[in-house]
Amino acid sequence: MTTDDPRGGADRFEQLTGGLREVLAPDLAVLDATDRVIDACVRLTSATEAGIVLADGSGVLRVIASTSERSSDAEEAQLGTGQGACLDCYRSGKSIDVPDVRTHAARWPAFVETLRERGLVGTFAEPIRLRQDTIGSLCVFADHDRGHDDRDVVLIQLLADAASAALVRQRVEGRLLTLDEQVADALDARVTVEQAKGALAHRRSIGIDEAFQVLRKAAGRAGRGLREVADDVVTRGADLSGAV
Repeated sequence: MTTDDPRGGADRFEQLTGGLREVLAPDLAVLDATDRVIDACVRLTSATEAGIVLADGSGVLRVIASTSERSSDAEEAQLGTGQGACLDCYRSGKSIDVPDVRTHAARWPAFVETLRERGLVGTFAEPIRLRQDTIGSLCVFADHDRGHDDRDVVLIQLLADAASAALVRQRVEGRLLTLDEQVADALDARVTVEQAKGALAHRRSIGIDEAFQVLRKAAGRAGRGLREVADDVVTRGADLSGAV
């Protein structure tokens, strides 16, 4: 962790306040809440990428949100090999700060290699808690080894808490959803979004990450959830050309 602050502190906290309002908006689906959390991480800190993993009812970690294919690869690599900052954070319930993962090559060889191949160097992981239990982690990645300054760390911690608060608020027809139900629903929604990204990329001859940004913008401008817009793309053949 460093103490340098290259961005305007007051400015960032004002933006954070707005971001927290968005994450905690009533009736916001888990997929949308977690997507707003990782988007805020990248916008408001020195992180390049971000992702969220949550444990399902069997205690198995699942990737719920990622800012891009690169961050998704970084998260999936950890889950596939059982090594990395995100997993250590979940297991210990503590923040994990590694400005340069190359210093952990002996401990996390596969994870470090995955990050190297994708141009990522540093990582910071913050536990997501539900009451006293750690239920997942918010993991950010950087393409530099400068680390995250104190303000970055505070922002990441606040956003992890916001993700937890969003989970606590989830209801269907007035009934609070269990964490397992929420994770299952978010995974189903993520599948639809992934299908929509692929369809948009093909129809518009654009990259997968660009297709995701088109989905995000279309959902934001229409005041709809990512899953709803993605479903339009998958089931109705929408290319969202008029929405962005």
